[in-house]
Amino acid sequence: MTSFEKPDAGLLVEHLLPSLLGMNHSPSQEMQERTLFFGELSTALAYLHGRLTAISSPPRGDREPSQYPWIWRYRSHFTVGARAPAVQHAKLWAFHWKVDDEDLLELHVSSTNLTAAAFKGQLQAGWHATLPLRPRATTATRKSWGSFVPFLNALGASAGAEAAKRVECPVDITFVASIPGDKSAARQLTQFEPSEVHVMTPTIGEWNAQTLAGWSSDVGVPLDRIHLKWISTTHPWAKNTGWALSEKAHATLEANGVAVECLPNDVRFAEQHRDGDTRWSHAKVYLLRTRKKRRLLVTSANWSASAWGAGRRAPRNFELGVLFESTWTDLEAFGEPFDPPHSIPFCVDRTKEEEDVASAIEWAEATWDGKRIELRARSTDASTPILATIGFAGGSDLHLTLARGLGVAPWVEAEHTPLTARFSQGDHTLEVDVVDLRSPEDFAKTPLPEVDPALASALRAAFLLQRYGGPVVDADLFPGLGRERRPGVAAPAADYSVQAWIDARAAFQVVDRWRAALAEASDDPMLLSRVRLDGRELHGVYSRREGPAARLIIEELEWRIEEDD
Repeated sequence: MTSFEKPDAGLLVEHLLPSLLGMNHSPSQEMQERTLFFGELSTALAYLHGRLTAISSPPRGDREPSQYPWIWRYRSHFTVGARAPAVQHAKLWAFHWKVDDEDLLELHVSSTNLTAAAFKGQLQAGWHATLPLRPRATTATRKSWGSFVPFLNALGASAGAEAAKRVECPVDITFVASIPGDKSAARQLTQFEPSEVHVMTPTIGEWNAQTLAGWSSDVGVPLDRIHLKWISTTHPWAKNTGWALSEKAHATLEANGVAVECLPNDVRFAEQHRDGDTRWSHAKVYLLRTRKKRRLLVTSANWSASAWGAGRRAPRNFELGVLFESTWTDLEAFGEPFDPPHSIPFCVDRTKEEEDVASAIEWAEATWDGKRIELRARSTDASTPILATIGFAGGSDLHLTLARGLGVAPWVEAEHTPLTARFSQGDHTLEVDVVDLRSPEDFAKTPLPEVDPALASALRAAFLLQRYGGPVVDADLFPGLGRERRPGVAAPAADYSVQAWIDARAAFQVVDRWRAALAEASDDPMLLSRVRLDGRELHGVYSRREGPAARLIIEELEWRIEEDD
């Protein structure tokens, strides 16, 4: 998942991840439910360790303390700029699901950052599709994605991650992508021969006559056929800092023939957007009109040379959008001439933004493999030493100096995992999250977050069994956490043989589910290692139990584990 800003840990932990994982418990303030929630979440995320990735831009300035700093043990966080300065502004979510033995790729392309404000305080535009995955990628499938695969490759190179696609692009869908330092993304629109473009984005760049002419030429549309939909000073969206157009840029647009049109205050783009709704539009949409068709571009790109590039000027942002045929004509229909003094374009002063001093440290990365912490940083200042401060869970800080942008520190304490690395060079700082590269066996030694250590072992075992079809975990399973079971609930003495048979049958179903998971993971080394570890942990769970059922399960698991080895 990509975002401009660092993803909001509270949004991930309390809302997004529980929804994606289909969790049974919630982050309630009631202690029993809250303990089960964090036990369920952390064990589910441990199973997916190394498979959840977020990519954002390098942070600006000091970061505020995170409510759940441990989340980045489970979800790797990368920033762009490893090779050259870059801004990660795309909003892409890509999920690989397995449903009824079918592999699926779910894609979302939108204007939505991974922040609470994006979900609660803004209106967004997005596109999504769910597609079947083939066993392996082919040249044909890669070509069908157009600019999408080069975009992913460039994003991976800039952030240190890799990506590949094993599915054909949906029919009648075209990806429009910006890559920092590459040619203008606007040229990707010329193949559709647009005669008119209608634009609605909340941020307008500092265009000049040269860049405007370059963008117009790249798209193949005259400047007087470009319509910008904008708000007046009386529009409700003008009350916040979300929409930005400077006086200078507005004058440049009008002087070069761009039609700057007023969005009426009562315009509604969706039925859910009703009067009194205080959310402002963060959507970025472009309507391309030809003689016979209209195509809608839903994208992360504001209308600026930084996002698109223009003429010989390359974009500096990673941006991603989807273009498709549409019968939606509202964007074209909405908009009327500004009529001072009744309607005046809303403009802002960007002087303070232009005065911001760029940091010499443009990119940094910290990784830990269970044995040592490795630090990397890229700076425009080669003469000033870079100092690093590593922060740990429940421990003191560790300090070291990088040599030629590299630093290494031994660290093997799983109880105190490294969480953050703060790089300092003179007055400049950059803080990043430590990427946890430990094996599943080593990662399993990490204490469960937000959970009483006395309950951790029992919670791990209970949620492990639930993962493979065992009983659904509730507070009653844990004396002292929920209600203790009343005497007499177990089967009567005469039914012990029946109960043993029921226990054995349930346990063998768990083993069967584990064997099926093992087979499904055969082509995925990372997941296979995790499932194998689950088998050994299941063996440990049943080894601590008494009775004939447990002995049978132990024998079965030993045989299956030996067979797998």
